[in-house]
Amino acid sequence: MSGQNQTNTPYSKRADADWLQMLDRAREVIRAEAQALEAVAARLDEQICNLAEHILSTSGLVVVSGVGKSGLVGEKISATLASTGTRSISLDPLDALHGSLGRISAGDVFLALSNSGETEELRQVVSALKAQPVFIALITSRADSSLARAAHSVLGIGPVQEVCALGLTPTTSTTAMMALGDALALIIQERRGFTERDFARFHPGGSLGRELVRVRDLMWPLITVPVVRPGTQLGEVLVSLCGAARCTEMAIVRGADEKIVGMVNSRTIASYLMRAQQLDLEGSVDSYIQRPPDAIQDNASLSDAVQVFLRDGGDVLFVQDTAGHFIGLLSRRDVETNSGLRRRSRVMDV
Repeated sequence: MSGQNQTNTPYSKRADADWLQMLDRAREVIRAEAQALEAVAARLDEQICNLAEHILSTSGLVVVSGVGKSGLVGEKISATLASTGTRSISLDPLDALHGSLGRISAGDVFLALSNSGETEELRQVVSALKAQPVFIALITSRADSSLARAAHSVLGIGPVQEVCALGLTPTTSTTAMMALGDALALIIQERRGFTERDFARFHPGGSLGRELVRVRDLMWPLITVPVVRPGTQLGEVLVSLCGAARCTEMAIVRGADEKIVGMVNSRTIASYLMRAQQLDLEGSVDSYIQRPPDAIQDNASLSDAVQVFLRDGGDVLFVQDTAGHFIGLLSRRDVETNSGLRRRSRVMDV
């Protein structure tokens, strides 16, 4: 059989001995790394608590640095810290030795990643940082290394065996470093009391951010929309409409219990004026009150709001708190912009 025919053969007919051997090896790699992580977890001591408490107590940056694969893991650890409420940057140690050391200031935490604990570029950076009050932390497999001796806090992954058949490719060691970075970031996040609302603030883009956005985050607050009481003179209502911070083309009628009575639409008033040629500006607005749009609770999700707009149409939704009090308006256009719905579909185009 030709090589071309083999390529086009369905997977189920190509699972020969070579493929089964590869599959067994892939499973072996994952299981070996999982066992190594179990050992790292068992070896973990109070040093991680010491480092977490120091990070929580300072307003400085956490500067994460490593060389090669460790540097790539450091970038991920720094990104996880930043996305969970801890200010952090990653720094290439070679760049640091040629001017970027100025990114590190007194009060910062320098978190180095070095499997051997002897990475020369990191040793030079740490030596330079000794001249200023910077907290030095290290993730390493060797707690007796020169970098470990220079550090204030050492997170040891222990003498892990790389799962590479040659024992050379950084695999198990980098997996262990990343897991320790995740553990550090998450215990800090939880000690900070970092909430879903905080998370949404740091993740405004993409589906993840949209899932966490609440109606209250997008609504127009009460102070920006015209609100009147039943019985208000029509002239006063028109003045409120003209002076509103938001052009809603409607005034909201709210009762003494702060709940929605209805709305007054400027288009309805204009239509009446065209027919009657005059308005009784001193008369009550009550005869112009219409049924309000549908309401949604302020703690509803953005996806909930999308579904209501798709189901019922309209340009705005009234927003209520859990007690049923009117507290603002939600614009369909704002929901479109923040949900990405306009880009995906024309259903909600105005």
